[in-house]
Amino acid sequence: MSKPVLTLKISVFLALLVIFNCSLSGFCDSRELKSEHFIINYDDSVQYSYAPGVKKTAERLYRLITQEFNLIRDKLWVWDNRAEIFIASGREDYLSRYGCSPWSTACVNYRQKVIYTYPDQSDFEPILAHELTHIIFREYLGRNNLPLWLDEGMAVYIEDKYRNGLYRKNLFILKDLIKEDGYIDFRHLNEITSSGLGGQPTDYAKIFYIQSYSIIYFIFQEYGKSNFSRFLWHLKNDKDVQSALSRTYYYLTDLEALEKRWKEFYLE
Repeated sequence: MSKPVLTLKISVFLALLVIFNCSLSGFCDSRELKSEHFIINYDDSVQYSYAPGVKKTAERLYRLITQEFNLIRDKLWVWDNRAEIFIASGREDYLSRYGCSPWSTACVNYRQKVIYTYPDQSDFEPILAHELTHIIFREYLGRNNLPLWLDEGMAVYIEDKYRNGLYRKNLFILKDLIKEDGYIDFRHLNEITSSGLGGQPTDYAKIFYIQSYSIIYFIFQEYGKSNFSRFLWHLKNDKDVQSALSRTYYYLTDLEALEKRWKEFYLE
């Protein structure tokens, strides 16, 4: 006689669990597509043919970004450790559901390895590359208190590879910024946080992003990618940017030295 009651209790529990998970994700009317490293959750209104394309792009970018900087992590993105991508029905749904910045086209939860976005964006590949770089980079270093310029510089560098060098083509503006002291000095740059940047004017944010990218570009051009991989290894173990710089590059003993060499590079 107790078996039907037990079955009923289990059924109720599972139903409540589904409702709880549904309320947490905000995806109560959604479909799911799984791949080796990702779980794609997409709103019922999104065309069924759209998700496989996202899955294919995400898997390709995952491998390329990992190989680009040799960001090998101890724990692979498989089974329960896969990253998730949530695709809202459209831009308005994306903004209202996830509370992302109004100017954004995607946003990320680094710790949970979750990316939020919406469909039918013509430049979706570079957008996804940018957000994936944030997650992979932070996971490799095993820390969340990274200088924002380094985190964004890395993400923009990868993004730029899929934007036909749009940021690289705009590096010419740095010469005037440096000559007119219109750039952000490196001590201040190193202290900027996401919340602090969010309160700045749009022009300031543009300078921040182009400058952050330009530092990564300069280091690659001047010292090569293999040395940069060594820098990241030291950063992972030393937990300090200036210490990692000095251990990797003979001339870059601290942020002041990096700033001096960076200015010389773009004024040549």
